[in-house]
Amino acid sequence: MRFDSLSEELQSITKDYDYGIVPGSAAVFVKDEVMGIGRLDLTLLEGIMIVIEVSNEGYKIASSSPLSEDPVTLAAADQVQACVDQQIFETMENLLMTASPLFRERFQATLYDKLEKVQQLQLIEQQQQQQQQVETSSSHHTNLTTTSSSAFNSNTSATTDQQDLMDEINQWIH
Repeated sequence: MRFDSLSEELQSITKDYDYGIVPGSAAVFVKDEVMGIGRLDLTLLEGIMIVIEVSNEGYKIASSSPLSEDPVTLAAADQVQACVDQQIFETMENLLMTASPLFRERFQATLYDKLEKVQQLQLIEQQQQQQQQVETSSSHHTNLTTTSSSAFNSNTSATTDQQDLMDEINQWIH
């Protein structure tokens, strides 16, 4: 579990994965703090409702039900059914990526977008450093203090933004 308490973990699951499941579909229906077990259901983008059991051991699919008789949904349901009570996953992401190819695609796209933002921030930082070098080399000694100060402030802002984004990505992955 990512959080210290079962309640926090279950609450997090009901919010954090809406980008890769049917939004708003995750609902907790068992929370036993004494036994350290929680259960929730959610609907995969493939149209399959799954019940997930969360414990200190990890995450497992306790049951699954297709929500339609569509052949694509039924084929996906067979894949999910193969995971029911067969495997305990270390992370919720791992469980969802195994059970849902559509979740996996969205997870990868979201991760790619976040990494692309980091790359853009790095580019901005490099451009600011280059600009600072150009300004520094072309400035006279009287302008040097002012130029360095303003370049330092904008460079510090880009570095802070980059670190904040890296922290967000790290938290999101874990």
